[in-house]
Amino acid sequence: MPTRHLVFDVNETLLDLSTLDPVFADLFGDPHSRREWFASLLHWSTVTTLTGSFVDFTQLAGHCLDQLATRREIALDAGQRQRVFDAVATLAPHDDVRPALARLRAAGFTLTALTNSAQSTVDAQFTNAGLDAAFDNVLSVAGAGCYKPHPAAYGVALKALDATPESLRLIACHDWDVTGALRAGLKAAFVARGDGSLNAAGERPDIVGHGLADVAERIIAADQHA
Repeated sequence: MPTRHLVFDVNETLLDLSTLDPVFADLFGDPHSRREWFASLLHWSTVTTLTGSFVDFTQLAGHCLDQLATRREIALDAGQRQRVFDAVATLAPHDDVRPALARLRAAGFTLTALTNSAQSTVDAQFTNAGLDAAFDNVLSVAGAGCYKPHPAAYGVALKALDATPESLRLIACHDWDVTGALRAGLKAAFVARGDGSLNAAGERPDIVGHGLADVAERIIAADQHA
């Protein structure tokens, strides 16, 4: 069955979180602290989903930032905390994003963004990154009251597109997101960014590529042979 609806993860898949590193280096003396903060944020989004106690993603991000500061014995003031959130709102896309999206659009696919971030955050990110016009839908999972990789989170895209799971393909650079989508009945594609790889504990999608341009070409080829 042809899969004409493409659903994109946002942070790290489309937007480059490494542009936050100078801010974290300035605040914490270590650019690698950004990875620690984001890993903690993903961890706590999973905890809140599993325990049925949904907390806004921005609020969670603030809690994780404060915890990181406590671990490093650093006292962040309100202005320093806001620097992080202002930087999140102005993340730049990876270099391969715009041409890959244009290629997929020209091939006739619908493009939807689906993120764990709050709607106000992703709206600001796409406005500042100039990605608004590239997408048919820009969605937050918040309405589902849970985060990816819970099946209900992918249901937000299904509802918006009035589509069946097998007619959607999730595109992400996170193996847990890919596995979540596959187990929810969607197709998927894995974007191997940097040292990204697939964990054998999860499923392997039919499309795996190095960078979004490679993945886009593989998606187009798979659609032509469907």
